[in-house]
Amino acid sequence: KEADQLERFRREARAAAKLSHAHIVTVIDAGEENSRPYIVFEYVPGETLKQRIKSNGPLPITEAVAYAIEIGSALIAAHGAGLVHRDVKPQNVLIDPHGHAKVADFGIARELEASDGLTKTGRVLGTTDYVSPEQAMGEDVTGQSDVYSLGIVLYEMLTGEVPFKGENHVAVAMKHVKDQLPDVPEQRPEVSNALAAVIEKMTAKEPVDRYLSAASAVSDLEDVLAMETARAGGLTGEATVVFESLPKRSRRLAPGGVSHPTRTKIAWLISALAAIGIIVLLASQLERGSGDGRARGGTCRIGRSSIRRPAR
Repeated sequence: KEADQLERFRREARAAAKLSHAHIVTVIDAGEENSRPYIVFEYVPGETLKQRIKSNGPLPITEAVAYAIEIGSALIAAHGAGLVHRDVKPQNVLIDPHGHAKVADFGIARELEASDGLTKTGRVLGTTDYVSPEQAMGEDVTGQSDVYSLGIVLYEMLTGEVPFKGENHVAVAMKHVKDQLPDVPEQRPEVSNALAAVIEKMTAKEPVDRYLSAASAVSDLEDVLAMETARAGGLTGEATVVFESLPKRSRRLAPGGVSHPTRTKIAWLISALAAIGIIVLLASQLERGSGDGRARGGTCRIGRSSIRRPAR
């Protein structure tokens, strides 16, 4: 109904206007003109996460985890304001020129306490490629539903493909309800067991088996990013930015920290030059000492070896 659509649009404007977060597209203005509602968002130049995946294929593991953390932090803010996004997908994630992820389009967002049925009563709103089982079945949707969708987005970032395909939207939605998520390490062997376990928990079919909140999922993703950093031996791009903002609890899992390619090369060159200088200095001292020993020395034995000692 047109009245329902208009009310849903107004709700989107009110919901989005409540949110102010570094990883959420900001609402600048909203209103109606000549009976036509409008909403003005900040302009974010760049590309969507979906476009990046289509262009580049599977993302570097650390980068994929970093983007999941940024999206998750946006969901934490939304859920804290009493809002469920309901349509978390890479098409709704913008990558700005600095490489930061920003979540957009709260078009079917629903207030957690809403009870008027505009986005309930059996309707399946959202994109079925990422829809949670409970949302596919028209059941109540909570923050855990967004966590499920984020898990599917992370799966796609790591493998380059959505997990389920079908003849139509209904077929895909039913696979989210019934079919087991394909094993991520089988699709991409370099994915660690720790990361695979987090994805498995994020995408559990039953909410009781899933992360209870976006915050708990992000906490584990932060630990995984630290561990993946240690495995990779270094980071680039947005993964570096996210790593540097990790809590100390997580950073301790990567005692080596982050290595920056340019800084690493410079540090290696400085270390090499310093080592060469030390070797030259030691060789010079040994040569000088050897000459003095032949001129004046006696012999001092320690065990089976002997060194020369200058005569007094």
